[in-house]
Amino acid sequence: MSKSELNQFPNKFRNIFWPIKKAELAKFVPMAALMFCVLFNQNILRILKDSILISEISAEVTSFAKVYCVTPAATIFVIVYAKMVNSLTFDRIFYYLVGFFTSVFLVFAFIIYPDVDSFHMDREKLESLMLAYPHFKWYLAILGNWSYIVFYTLSELWPNIFYILLFWQLANEITTTNEAKRFYTLFSLFGNSSVVIVGLLMMHLSSEENIARNLFVISDSKIILTQVSTIFVVFSGIFSCLLVRYVTKNVMSNPVLYIKPSGEFSKNKMGLIESFKYIARSKYLWLLLICSASFGLVMNLVEAVWKAKIKELYPSVTEYAAFSSSYILWTGVVIMFLTIVGNNIMRNKSWFAAAVISPLIIMITGTIFFVLVVFDEAIVTFYEGVILTTPLALAVVVGAIQNILSKGSKYSIWDTSREMLYIPLDQELKTKGKAAVDVISPKIGKSASGLIQSVIFTILPMATYNSIASGLMMIFIIVCLLWIYSVRKIYFEYQKLI
Repeated sequence: MSKSELNQFPNKFRNIFWPIKKAELAKFVPMAALMFCVLFNQNILRILKDSILISEISAEVTSFAKVYCVTPAATIFVIVYAKMVNSLTFDRIFYYLVGFFTSVFLVFAFIIYPDVDSFHMDREKLESLMLAYPHFKWYLAILGNWSYIVFYTLSELWPNIFYILLFWQLANEITTTNEAKRFYTLFSLFGNSSVVIVGLLMMHLSSEENIARNLFVISDSKIILTQVSTIFVVFSGIFSCLLVRYVTKNVMSNPVLYIKPSGEFSKNKMGLIESFKYIARSKYLWLLLICSASFGLVMNLVEAVWKAKIKELYPSVTEYAAFSSSYILWTGVVIMFLTIVGNNIMRNKSWFAAAVISPLIIMITGTIFFVLVVFDEAIVTFYEGVILTTPLALAVVVGAIQNILSKGSKYSIWDTSREMLYIPLDQELKTKGKAAVDVISPKIGKSASGLIQSVIFTILPMATYNSIASGLMMIFIIVCLLWIYSVRKIYFEYQKLI
């Protein structure tokens, strides 16, 4: 190595691992911390919502909840949000939404869940109704266990509202395209370190029941787990509000850090109907919607089958939460590794080369999981003596690996790639268009998957995820191919804009 190359080595190393200038730290640090807080809450809620709903009711009910509860709630939110951006500043919208969500979580954890039988339909009466009307048993289960559904619905909406919509809307507003290439993957690196911390924290809370009992004098470990986790969510939510206040008051008032666009941030002149008509005419947003919906659809197909397997292996709330915490922990590790990989692919190759990684990984790993589920007995018999575990345990482990790699690539590479697509757009598309795509489209994907499953379970009340896995696998592969095609098409549109 020559002397000049040795002298350039520190700069090359810095460009790869820390391409942030000193003057940019005042913008970068609070945004990275904000992403950490939002994702910290997102992953605690992800563990809790599945552990409670699936353990207390069943895995099958999740498909009904996503179709008939989560999607309508997401649609209502987009309409309300479109009204809010015309009359409120971004920081006030953020404060009001955090206050609403955390208040509901506190009421559930400290009032409803400890005495849930007083708020829900009588268990024996609900079971008798489900037996009497088998085609409608999961709809009855939703009504009879309404508080679990409310908690699940708001927990499902958290990532789409606070992470995908609000955090990235603020990031896109104060970040230039050139900065985004350096900032966004590092946002992901620091923000997703919260996934590792949540995994360790929730593993501890799920297992250290005696310590929690001494602190709270409560005998039921699942109540303790929910209450302590909710306290962490509330404090993280408060801190995220303080960070938003700092960014809006200090960063956005500094002409060195923020160049104000021609239109007012978070204030648009179009009415609600005019806004949606304008958005609907955008081919660019339609392609974005297809990509986002595809991820929600394919992941829900895999996770529905996988979570049913987890429920068989880990039936209680705390056991389910402990397992979920371990795979969340490893997801965080993979995210941090792939963030560095994706950052360099984005900067040294092309947007398309980075963006197509996620659908490819999801299609390959998901297909392997479905093959194992559909042909589990044949595979175990063929490899008898080599596979030293039960088919159920093997399916859970393979599903966990699939989930870790898929979500690791999604949160580290796909999310940052997708957010860059919004930067060249005008203010109307950056705010209301982003709200429509980011809040509605993932729920459309999950709801399409849930609708398919719920129709099957309604028509065939004795059907299970094991019995319909082969059909779900075919749909999964087709949608993955559509996602890859849409990524290619939107790449050409993005090139035109920049």
